[in-house]
Amino acid sequence: MSASSWHYVEPYAGDVAAALAAVRQREFERLFVNGTNGNGLQPAGQSFTSVDDLDNLWEEETFGSEGTHTIIDVWKVIKAEAYDDDHTVRPLSDEESIEIFGTAEPTQEDFEQAQERYVTGQPGSEELWGMPRWSAWCRPLKDVNGAVIVFWGRSGD
Repeated sequence: MSASSWHYVEPYAGDVAAALAAVRQREFERLFVNGTNGNGLQPAGQSFTSVDDLDNLWEEETFGSEGTHTIIDVWKVIKAEAYDDDHTVRPLSDEESIEIFGTAEPTQEDFEQAQERYVTGQPGSEELWGMPRWSAWCRPLKDVNGAVIVFWGRSGD
């Protein structure tokens, strides 16, 4: 399997770690509990029943380089000024947000427009996906329907 990109827009109550945990749990249930994952990601001889089990398989390197190609592949929230590393989620700084979205208070529409600029290869748009593989970024978004946060990242080799 090769590298993949993904993003999620989630309700946000001011706690990045709690929002991350909620979406990871929901994705785990969608993929593994409800049986929609048909690509054999369960490592031979290993069983898992929770997101924590998968995290432990990563730590033991039993999971190899496959991952789930979803937000489940990241679980450590780091500070905005920290260095992106494997399995980390880093909130963008205001400066990075301005560089990518043109504002320190982006909306979901701003994120979608940045994504469209990236997909169409517009100059400067590569900043949106500048994180290394096996990591993610996040940013709270202003939304008319309540507070949300966007997580976006890359999985795979």
